[in-house]
Amino acid sequence: MRPTCSLYIDTGYLLASAATRVAGTSLRGSINVEYSRLIDTLVDTAEHLSGLPTLRVHWYDSADNGVPNATQQRIGELAKVKLRLGRFGVNGEQKGVDLRIGLDLVAHARNSTSDVFFLVSGDDDLTEAVEEAQVHGVQVILLAVPNADGKSHGVSRHLIRAADDLHRIDGPAIDRSVLSVDRQPAPKPSAPVTAKPGPVAPKPAARTPLDAAAASVAARATPRPHRPACWPTVPPPDRWHT
Repeated sequence: MRPTCSLYIDTGYLLASAATRVAGTSLRGSINVEYSRLIDTLVDTAEHLSGLPTLRVHWYDSADNGVPNATQQRIGELAKVKLRLGRFGVNGEQKGVDLRIGLDLVAHARNSTSDVFFLVSGDDDLTEAVEEAQVHGVQVILLAVPNADGKSHGVSRHLIRAADDLHRIDGPAIDRSVLSVDRQPAPKPSAPVTAKPGPVAPKPAARTPLDAAAASVAARATPRPHRPACWPTVPPPDRWHT
């Protein structure tokens, strides 16, 4: 089997860090995400750093009762993306996501699924899983979201020490994929609307000498009103008789 790399993406960390970067809050509702573009950015980063093709992208998130919503379904239908879902607790906190990531890291390392694992997370609870995966001969590299100052956002020091390396995802690439809700993409300029031209009145035909001659003949042929030979005269007023 040819060497490959794989990505393990903690969606809660990724989106909370990206939202903090572009919107100043970690709330997922504060951002609009172009998921396909964001995943392509992560794949390109991993392949550039490792020099290896990507085998698979593991996307970890929470869902009501573990049932994917419409957005998660579309993400799971993207090429090479494996959707892995936990659930929400009573207070809305995610449950089972960290455990799934840790179990997959260890199982995939034991089975030599890929040669390099890229982990997009900052959770301290994954430290032991990273160390166990390394025992089976794989490299585990952290990919962190940079904050506004260019530093890694929210990555545990224990996790950094356990991992083989730490790299930051390109900030401008994140900014192109994750937008604050009050900073929508500029609409494409529409073509100027112009009034449709109305019907053009036909120009009168040029008058030719033949037309003039025909009009003269028609005028002579038209009968004139009869005028009596002698019109009666009216006597002047001084000759009127009362």
